Order: sequence, then structure tokens, then C-alpha cells
Amino acid sequence: MEPTPIAFYTPGVNVHIQNVIDRIASGADNPLQVVVELLLIGLAVNWCAGVLHGTRGTRLLRGLLVLLVVATLVVRVLATSQGWARLELLYNYFLIGLAFIALVAFQPELRRALIRAGDVGFFRRVTPQQKVIAALVETAGYLSRNKYGGLIAIQREIGLANWAENGTTINAEVTADLLKAIFFPNNPLHDLGVIVRDTRVRAANCQFPVAESGEVDGSLGSRHRAAIGLSSESDALVLVVSEETGTISLADSGRLVRFLSLDDLGEELVQRLSATRRRNGPRASLSDFWRHARRFLVVAPLAVVIWFLADQASLTRSEDIRVQVRILHDADRHVEVQTPRTRTLRLTVRGSKRQVDQLVARTAIEALPVNWRLVEPYNQTGSYAPEGPALLEILRSTSELQAFDVVIEEAAPPTLSFVVEQVLTFPAVPVVVTGQGRSVEVTEISTPRVKARLRASEAAKLGDTEPTLQLDLTDRLQSLAAGAVQRFSGIPLPLRIGAAELLEVDPRMVDLAVRIVAEQAQRRLEQIPVELRVSPQVLDRVTIERQDKLEWLLAVEVEGDRRTIAELDPARIRGVVRLEISEVIPGSEFRTYEVDLPLPEGVRLVGPPPTVQLRFKAREGTGP
Repeated sequence: MEPTPIAFYTPGVNVHIQNVIDRIASGADNPLQVVVELLLIGLAVNWCAGVLHGTRGTRLLRGLLVLLVVATLVVRVLATSQGWARLELLYNYFLIGLAFIALVAFQPELRRALIRAGDVGFFRRVTPQQKVIAALVETAGYLSRNKYGGLIAIQREIGLANWAENGTTINAEVTADLLKAIFFPNNPLHDLGVIVRDTRVRAANCQFPVAESGEVDGSLGSRHRAAIGLSSESDALVLVVSEETGTISLADSGRLVRFLSLDDLGEELVQRLSATRRRNGPRASLSDFWRHARRFLVVAPLAVVIWFLADQASLTRSEDIRVQVRILHDADRHVEVQTPRTRTLRLTVRGSKRQVDQLVARTAIEALPVNWRLVEPYNQTGSYAPEGPALLEILRSTSELQAFDVVIEEAAPPTLSFVVEQVLTFPAVPVVVTGQGRSVEVTEISTPRVKARLRASEAAKLGDTEPTLQLDLTDRLQSLAAGAVQRFSGIPLPLRIGAAELLEVDPRMVDLAVRIVAEQAQRRLEQIPVELRVSPQVLDRVTIERQDKLEWLLAVEVEGDRRTIAELDPARIRGVVRLEISEVIPGSEFRTYEVDLPLPEGVRLVGPPPTVQLRFKAREGTGP
């Protein structure tokens, strides 16, 4: 079985960093949450650094970090750019093996860290006790002069019960005589260590953990190594006197201070057992400052790297997130999306597994509607096609996608093209009721004039004509006889004025009552003669030529009341072309003139009025 791959989703580290910056800048990641996470990680790293400080674990950790960084960079570059899949597989196995190696290698440090974590008392204070310090100094002087070996652990905040249990319980007040007696060479308790807690000797003949030879100077004996080992695994202060040389030493936090005089020992015990260490002037303060600064310069970058790795490992990716874009705009604007027609985009997103899974589940059945309000420069009339980064920025600004805290990497199609048009409003458009083949009279209507909204491009189709809304009731009036009155309720009004398409009609429906005035009919009239009527002055000046004599016998379609149409006699109708002197222009070309066709009342012409073509030639001897 292959190990679970530990991989990122984009090839370059700079791309990962840019994605993190984009997520924070766009609000996908809460900046306050990121700061709190970095702070907590930094505190944990600082604590671990304190635990490892001065031990062999520091060098071991440094080596592991160098090995891990080099291996990661090499594998990422080669596996991503060259496609070396086998090398990446071995790297994944290497990471798993490295985790087990770290558990074994850091076993002492992990044990010490757990002990410290469990025994730290947050509310206890260590106060120096002059009686105990005096007894320790007197005992150390006695042992040093006589070259008797001694090992005394002074408990501070971390309990030493684990090591006291394997010794001999004393539980007596600390005195110099008691300590001298314990470490007297022929005493059965003198060979190992003594544990002092507060003002009492808790136990003697205690076995302390011995520091490994790789961590300390090889010339040190077993007492000194035990002192260093106990101070490394706890915060105990350990006093040790050499049996061979009589030198006095103190072990604290895994470090050994040797060759102390009795005066120096007293000062060290007072300083190290005090709740607040004394500062030795500006020099010590500056030293502490640089120590903390060096620690910060190590901890801060390491905390950022750990957060970055955790962030990348916690992300997942999905390439099939469907969203439907709804463009919000002001009332005087209209937006028509051209690409894609369905307004649906497929997004590639990246984020935490929980957020991405929720988004996938939300869009599994239908696309997620996202609302984007037009902003500059898109809210002006014109055509727009944001693509690539511009389109991603639009999507990232929608509250619906921001709620899922994900990063949008790609969109397909990569372009959202739309047209923004101005909307015109006609506040009082009359409603005209018509019925093909019927003459109707509106006796009652709930709204004789309505408000209509349409795009500016559609309004241009109306030209100069007065807009009227034609309500065609032909289907509803076919069965009604002349004189009948019919009431209608909730009739929807058409979204069209002539050739112009409307966006909205208010109100959308009307109630009305109509009466059938008469039945309508159509009839074709043929052989209608056309007369030319001109003044004598025109005939004196020009000769009139007709282009086609058949034009002067008209055939037209008329409609009107059925009875009137039936009684109409074409022989009694005459078409007339009237010409004034100003309309007569001599020339070689034929000109078109409209025929006036008088019809009885209630009869109207179907289609455009008929025309004839004439040409005028000037008579000889006439002026212009």
C-alpha cells in the first residue's frame, strides 16, 4: 500500500505564498485567526526550544531540519518540473520513516517535556530561605575540605517525587549536621543523591538520571553527570561536590557551573532560588535582551514555516463547483449576459476540506447563485468582458462565496461578457384594444394608461411615433355577436410596443369591458380609375408623361364594416393625383406621386396608399 502523499497543489513555493496572501487579503482567511494561530504556534515552538536548549536534542533537531528542507526542495523541484513520480514516492516513505526516527531520537527530550508539562505549578512562588542556603553552604564547605563526595538536589517548581520514591525517606528539617552525616563515607546513604524540598530533606540515597556521554565533558564523573541529567529533566538546582578534587559545582537546566567558592555558592543559591533574579546592571539587561532577540529570530520564522506547512496540508481542491452569476444593478440600467448564456460558471477552488466539502455538497444538485452588484467601471452603458484575474476578483467579492472561505483559482469559461444599457421609462402609455375582423369599443378599463420600461436600443425602434400598447383580443371576441358586451378580468398586457420589446409593464394585468360595434370584413377592389388634376398653368409649361398606364387602374384591399364593404361599388370610387405648380419639376427622371383614394366612412385601406410615376418635360418657348 502506498503511503498517503504529502503534497501541495501548485508547483512553486512562491505560488503557495501568493495564494496565502490572496486569501488573507480577500477575507477568505480571517487575519485575526491567522495571528492567533501564529502566536500559539510560536509559544509552542519557544517552549520546545527551551526544553531542548543545552541538550544534544538541539543538534539533532538542527540536523533533521536541514535534512528535511533539502530533501523537500529537491523532490519538489524534480518531481514537479520533471515528473519523477518514483522519487516522490520514495520521499513520502522517507517522511514516514523520519517521523519514527524522531520519536526514538527525541525520547529523552519528550520524556523531560512531559514531566515539565505535568508538574509545572503556575501559582507557586519560590522564595529564598536563608536557613536552607546557609546549611547547604556549610555542608559544601565541609565536604570540599574533606574531599567527601556529595550530591544534593533542591526542588523548585517541578516535583522530584519520581526519584524520591526510589530512595530512603528522611522527611527531616534541613540542617548542616544532617547533611554532613548523610554524606559521611561510612554512612550507607552517602553514595547517591539527596532531595531537598522547601526546608526539609525529603529523601536520601536517590538514584538520579545520568546524562549521556555525548552531552557532557567526558572527564566528568558519575555524580556530575547525574547532576546534569536531573537538571535537564527537571528544573531542580543540583549541588555537587567532587570526591576526587573537592570542587564545588552547581547544575541548572542541563548546564554545569564549576569551581565555585563558598561565597560564590551562596550568591548563586540566592539568585537561582529567588522568584525574581537580580539584574547586575545594564550589562546583564543587554545580555538578556540579545538572548531573547536571538530566540525570537529563531522561533518566529520557524512558527511561520510550521503554520505554512500546516495550512498547505489542510487544504483540498475541487474543480467542479457550479455557480450562477446574478448581476445586480440600478433601476435605470439593464444588463444582458451574452457569455455564458446560462450565466453558469465552473470554478476550481481550494480551501480547508470542511469548507470545500460543504461547497461541493451545496452545488451537487444545482448551481450556487451568487449576486454581484455593478461597480465602477462596469456600471456605465457599454459592452464588458472581464476575464482571468478580473473575473476571479468579481467572484471573490460575492458574499455567497466569501461565506465558504475558499480561494477561487480558475473559472470556466474564463470570460463573463455582458452589455449594460440605459433603461427608458414611459409613464403613461395608452392601452388600445383591437380584435381582428371586429370593431370594438372599450366601455370600461381598470388602467387606461400604463407605465412601460424598455431598453434604449429598443426605444430607438419606435421612431417618432407615439407609443401605444396594442391589446389583441381576437381569440376572445370571435364568438360574440355585434352589440354584445363582454367583461374580462386579469388580462395580461403584452410586453411589446410595435417592434420594440418591453422589460416591464406596470400594472401587468388589466380588467376591462368591451362592446362589439360591428363585424369587420375585407374586400379587394379592382379597376379603380385614377384622375390627374393639374392647373392650366402646368399644362402650358410642361408635357406630362406616364410611365405605366396600368398604374392608373388601381387594385386595392380595403376593410371595414361587413355591410358597408358589401355595398361598396368600385365604379363610383375615383383615385385622384393633385399637382400644384410647385410640385412640377421638369427633368428626365420619373417621380413618384401618392394617389388620394376617398373611401366611405368606416372603410379603410389595407396597406400603404397606392402611387403612380410621372415625368415632366418643358414645352418649347417657356421659361423656367
